[in-house]
Amino acid sequence: MLLLFLAANLYSIDKGVVGVLAEPIRTDLQLSDVQMGLLLGLAYTLLNGLCGLWLGSLIDRHTRCRILGGAIILWSLATAAGGLAPDFGSFFALRAVVGLGEAAVAPAAVSLIADMFAPEHRGRAISTYLFGATIGTALSSVIPGLILAENLHLTLPVYGLVTPWRASFIICGMLGPIVGLLFFTVKEPRRRGLAAKPGIETTVGIKLRFIRDNGRVFVPLLFGVCLFYIAFAGVTSWTATFIMRRFEIGLADFAGEMGLALLISGGLGYLCGGLATDSVLGRGPKGKLTIMATLPLFALPCAFAFMAPTPLIALGLLCSIKVAIPVLNVALNATVQDLLPNDMRGFTYAMISVVAALPAGAGGPLAIALATDHVFGDPGSIGQSILIVCVPVLVLAGLSFVFARRAIGEESQPNPAQSSLLDPEIRKAT
Repeated sequence: MLLLFLAANLYSIDKGVVGVLAEPIRTDLQLSDVQMGLLLGLAYTLLNGLCGLWLGSLIDRHTRCRILGGAIILWSLATAAGGLAPDFGSFFALRAVVGLGEAAVAPAAVSLIADMFAPEHRGRAISTYLFGATIGTALSSVIPGLILAENLHLTLPVYGLVTPWRASFIICGMLGPIVGLLFFTVKEPRRRGLAAKPGIETTVGIKLRFIRDNGRVFVPLLFGVCLFYIAFAGVTSWTATFIMRRFEIGLADFAGEMGLALLISGGLGYLCGGLATDSVLGRGPKGKLTIMATLPLFALPCAFAFMAPTPLIALGLLCSIKVAIPVLNVALNATVQDLLPNDMRGFTYAMISVVAALPAGAGGPLAIALATDHVFGDPGSIGQSILIVCVPVLVLAGLSFVFARRAIGEESQPNPAQSSLLDPEIRKAT
């Protein structure tokens, strides 16, 4: 659990640092907002999505700790190398490698936690693991802010002088390989709750047919997650840039406050998410979907941050979605564990990332950039762009979760290994 906590910390730092440093990166590499939006979204999600199902399938069949250790080493080295990227193309390629490595984290963590904790304790276990992501998100603001405030330059052999924003990437990528190597020393937990008997493999085809046969639940669930993440990815990617442009201040002037706001909001979200998911209200997948359906209401204030008179109030409004998304993550993870047997969880969670998070991660930052450049035609209007993107997608996300909840029916906690909806091949082997 400690290593999973650190892994979540690391991937949040390495994922979030680009958004925090968007303005100095854009200025140094002479990029447009649309190009920056591609770096914030599509660059990361491209290989993350394309290879996610393959990694999820590997996680269901092979040693998860080794896969996770190798993935951490890969993305950390790519993050550090990003600090040396000379242009848009090379930076894009390195961010794609970061996305590829990080595609293994969530499926492996969800699968491991399911084997280490009983169902009634998984909500708190997941929230503990994901709280590492909250600390990482906060550090992704604090670390670059301190480096820029100190105007820290590094001197590297051959390359020469490294400017502060580039030094931030190198420093953020340094610790990852150590944590990755530690995963190779961990004994793999025994898999529990397998759908099939030993020697009978649950193939990818069986997994896909199970999801297809239960499409009335999974389709609106995936659609709702995708829409919610469009808003979250957009707001998260452009938060620092919005504050800098709206109030005409530098990153070093508010990085500490932003880091603290992200830490508090994420910590509050995971605390509430763990307690709500393990409570009577969150009992069974239907109860968890009830929680998920209410979350867009709590996230909507983020769309009105452009009306805030001060940077601190703007941060408070933007962080409303950063409180809601941890609750969504915990409830979603626990729902996947409730609905699926062990050897389908890694694959299915990876599929959620491909079908939902890939278009959201690429589309959220890009949609706001396109609205800023082509609808308003003014870099200072990024707050209004957040408004017109976030309000409709959050409302539709809530409705999608309502439809998924209705599709489950009256059963409070269906067991896939016994469900009449389960694929016959799995039923026969169980």
